[in-house]
Amino acid sequence: MHKPLSPATLRPSLAAVLAAMACTDLAAQSPPGVTGEWQTVREWRLANPLGPAPAFAPRSRWRSTLDLQTDQRLPLGLALHADAVLAVERGDGDANPVHSARVNALYASTGSADWQFSAGRRILGWDVGQAFRPNDVVQREERRPLLAATPQGRSVVQVEHFGADDATSLVWVDPQRSPSDGALALRHYRRLGALDLHAHGHWSLATGGNLGAALAWVASDAVELHASTRWLPALHRHQSLLGATWTGGPHLTALGEVWHDGLASASVARRNVYTRLAWEHGAWQLSADVLWQPADGGRVAGAGLRWQGDQWRAEAVWRVFAGPASAALRHTPLRQTGAVALTRSF
Repeated sequence: MHKPLSPATLRPSLAAVLAAMACTDLAAQSPPGVTGEWQTVREWRLANPLGPAPAFAPRSRWRSTLDLQTDQRLPLGLALHADAVLAVERGDGDANPVHSARVNALYASTGSADWQFSAGRRILGWDVGQAFRPNDVVQREERRPLLAATPQGRSVVQVEHFGADDATSLVWVDPQRSPSDGALALRHYRRLGALDLHAHGHWSLATGGNLGAALAWVASDAVELHASTRWLPALHRHQSLLGATWTGGPHLTALGEVWHDGLASASVARRNVYTRLAWEHGAWQLSADVLWQPADGGRVAGAGLRWQGDQWRAEAVWRVFAGPASAALRHTPLRQTGAVALTRSF
């Protein structure tokens, strides 16, 4: 016999429906030059009995976000770029929802001939890897999130120069902080036919000077190869990645990557193997992926299903932490986690 639904159980669902109606109206009335998306998510988080504190593991929750972006032209040749997120979430068992707001990007830019200048909070994702990026030294974006989301940018002052087949960027990261917290980053990109080459430099008081290089080569219509490495002499460590993508016709894609992360907090997490398989048919995509740590046999397996329309997107994902009982990934706070999301773009 099924247990009847209580008002407390129905309340988050009703809130999600009302939010969807409100955001649909907002999208229809959004001013010119403003784009974005609304998303509502139900997340399930199953505590790991082998975790450090099962009673305090993150709880399942409902979450709705409104992400707004705009690009506006200003006098004197300036442009203003902004990305802001409004969010409301309610964890299972919470009496009241929690509201929050965040600015992901807010920066001004201007240019002259082949030069571009910008300052403010900006999202700068570098490097060629998918599951791991050694040379993502500015943004340091979280890789492999359960659901894709716009990251919060860093405060930067950036100078860029563009050529026909090359580009160079010099970035001062967190200039508003003390010199001990700031950093300088340099990237040079050059395209040689089907080969993309990247050279990186980074300096901070925490890690000293370090150098990096990356490449991506489209070997054929079906095969793409990429590699990236970063050397930190002051710490006598390195981060390196090798990867390949294979496309089997218009519907099937396979990705494989191996990497060494010399900055990982635990030695068992330094060597990693990642594979992902995706199959598309019309508006549908089915995917599965596995992250494996050979040092102790720990692994994270996931699967996802997505439907993409003109303005609406629906997706469901699930992730399981597995491996021997002694593996580090078996002792994370969560044993399983999943989500169902509905997104509308405008």
